Amino acid sequence: MTMNKAETQALLEKYLQGKATIEEAALVERWYEKESNQQLLTEADNFEHLRAEIWLSVRNQAGLPVQKIKSRFRLNYRYVAAAMVLITLSLGLFVYVKQYNPFGSDLKITRLTGKGIAPGKHVATLTLANGKTIALSSAKRAVVIHAEALNYDDGAALPLSVDQVQGLELQGRSVEISTPKGGQYQVVLQDGTKIWLNAASAIKFPLTFKGLTVRQIELNGEAYFEVARDKVHPFTVQTGKQRLEVLGTHFNVNAYSDEHKMKTTLLEGSVRLRAQGYKVSKDNRPITLTPGQEAILADGPFVVKQADTEEAVAWKNGYFKFDSEPLASVMAKLARWYDVEIVYEGKISKDRFGGTISRSKNIIDVLEMLESTKLVKFKVEGRKIIVR
Repeated sequence: MTMNKAETQALLEKYLQGKATIEEAALVERWYEKESNQQLLTEADNFEHLRAEIWLSVRNQAGLPVQKIKSRFRLNYRYVAAAMVLITLSLGLFVYVKQYNPFGSDLKITRLTGKGIAPGKHVATLTLANGKTIALSSAKRAVVIHAEALNYDDGAALPLSVDQVQGLELQGRSVEISTPKGGQYQVVLQDGTKIWLNAASAIKFPLTFKGLTVRQIELNGEAYFEVARDKVHPFTVQTGKQRLEVLGTHFNVNAYSDEHKMKTTLLEGSVRLRAQGYKVSKDNRPITLTPGQEAILADGPFVVKQADTEEAVAWKNGYFKFDSEPLASVMAKLARWYDVEIVYEGKISKDRFGGTISRSKNIIDVLEMLESTKLVKFKVEGRKIIVR
């Protein structure tokens, strides 16, 4: 069944008016169910509420059963018009993301001009205690730290020069692993703790925790931790202005120095945080998070709330997930991952964006999906992204 854009619009209108045949309704239904978890849409006043009411409304209008839809929202026909816009918008995105058009091949998104920019890759640098550096292999995903040796996660040893071996022998000082913009890497510490480093991030740590009462590292940027349990030796993470203490747990810390706030999200176990150096905060007592909570630290005391844990670790799992996110925040994440410069022409849009996008896509693909919201336009000049 091949349809052009006008025919597709007519089918959707027919569906909403309850005039679609069984076959036509089934076609729209199949598309909507497949794309519901892939859409990239702007936020309404209450997007989840709107989406639930739209879903119920279009089914009702098409004469389709609604009893299978579990929702706490009551049907509201004020959103039927919005449903038309939502479905049409989502269709364009779905066709592009999936590269599959359920209504034919005539619906296309205009391609941005400019050379494509590839996504980030596995790249990092290890700086030893004597200042010597080791470029970690981009063909590997993780480096395993031992007191006397360095290996990749497949067992292959890192080739070291004499100076680099001497750097490993300075046991009393810390080493650093850093990722550039457009890079990510995994680190396995001497105690078995696993750390995933996001782009433009760095951690400092001792080669061995032997003889130390506290396993302490420093973080600048974003990292996901799976801490090896050790009740006798607490594990601490020091960022610019917060200190996090754990025994054994899974959590994500977003603490880029160029961002206004820090966010710690707990997935498993328990962590305790203390703010440091905030003059406006009169209450500097430590707080404790339970699984599913996140602590945000900006200009005052910690703000603790329920977290979208999937969103917090989306980068680690290979995709971006934007949840009612300002455009500036979205573009900052793209800038770090694709190593590009972001330039704004005029005022930054106040619209918020939500959706899920693979981090393996070329940046042109991602920008086109954002453009499909009709709320923002881009121009690509080399490695510069101009937001209009």
